[in-house]
Amino acid sequence: MAAKNFRSAFNGFNRQDVVHYIELLNNQHKAQIEQLNNQLAIANQKASAGNADLQAELAAALARCAELEAQLASAPEKAEAVPAQEELEFYRRAEQAERMARERAQQIYTQANAILADTAAKAEAAVAEVADLAGQANARLQAYQQAINGTQELFQNAISALYAIKPDSEV
Repeated sequence: MAAKNFRSAFNGFNRQDVVHYIELLNNQHKAQIEQLNNQLAIANQKASAGNADLQAELAAALARCAELEAQLASAPEKAEAVPAQEELEFYRRAEQAERMARERAQQIYTQANAILADTAAKAEAAVAEVADLAGQANARLQAYQQAINGTQELFQNAISALYAIKPDSEV
């Protein structure tokens, strides 16, 4: 992250500049988290849409199988007329469509998990970075407070010393 230049104040930095800088970092962190959440929502929508398409395709294949089974049940004499080779071919096509649907669903699931893992890792990194920056800012503020307290004590000692050497005005 780029270094921030603060205006100098007596024995330190301008407190308002530091506060504004911390607020800026906090706002940037919130924006980054919101962006990552939006990416996660989009990935979830894509995964849901792809899964819904595959489920619709599978449902259509199952409906076609049920329709063919109903036709076979209603016309047993026609069933005898359908050669075994044709029936086997229908079965293989249905099985292949189902297998392809499962593979596609697995691919979408894997992609969605990868996107979620990546988003979670980015969010964790952003949280760690903000925590580190907040810790650094807090340490600097404590050091500045100690410097101000030390300066205040020096001024009090100087005032006491001046009162101690004050000449008497009653002479």
